[in-house]
Amino acid sequence: MNKKLIIIITVLLLALIAVIIVNNLKGREVADVENYFTATVLENKRTSIMVQPDEGQSELNSSDKIVVRVAIDGAVLDDLSEFVVGSKVKITYGGEIMESYPAQINAYRVEFAE
Repeated sequence: MNKKLIIIITVLLLALIAVIIVNNLKGREVADVENYFTATVLENKRTSIMVQPDEGQSELNSSDKIVVRVAIDGAVLDDLSEFVVGSKVKITYGGEIMESYPAQINAYRVEFAE
């Protein structure tokens, strides 16, 4: 009886470990995806900018205003002061939009739109 119980527990633990590993790998694939959208700068606070997504951008479905920050080395925020009010920008991010008002995005990069 004890031998069967040990085998069942071992199989369940291995299945749990496999599920955790698969979910972790799926999370990495999502993080590697880069989404981008174009927008107009509404406000600049040096380490963050508030933008309005351009017409036709899917991010406009989340919010008409989005606060964008770019982290360097995971902690320090990039200086975004070059993007003045009215600038057209291209924002590249991982796809996650924090649903608040205004919405928030941690971007990989912000650059002037062409």
